[in-house]
Amino acid sequence: MKSYDLVYIVRPDLDADALKAVVDRMGQRITDQGGTVEAVDVWGKKRMTFTVKKYREGVFVHTRFALDPTKVEEIRRVVALTEDVLRSTITNAVGKLPELKAEPAPAAAPAMPATPAAPAPASPVGAAPAERPAEPPGA
Repeated sequence: MKSYDLVYIVRPDLDADALKAVVDRMGQRITDQGGTVEAVDVWGKKRMTFTVKKYREGVFVHTRFALDPTKVEEIRRVVALTEDVLRSTITNAVGKLPELKAEPAPAAAPAMPATPAAPAPASPVGAAPAERPAEPPGA
């Protein structure tokens, strides 16, 4: 089985439960075809460059899955028939799995830079001054 990346855009007006249902349904469709879901990452709501089915925003979802190459077209068809999905694409997986984000540690104090800041570079010799003197009125 080969690994694939499925990225799809879900309607932005769905609530959290409906979004989770769409994500679960996509995972179920993959497992129905004999595949395995390796990772799911909801990228969140983003503004799109152009309107897709009268929506300017969409919730982007990335799913990494392994599946027999002969069954990828069926997944493509099923995703395209899902009404809540605005757009989708399936590509061959490249790179390692996306890592889960660890919980941030409590911030006790802001971190200081390891090296002191470098002084501003000096202006070259003979360069014009940065500010122009004010012109006298009526000139």
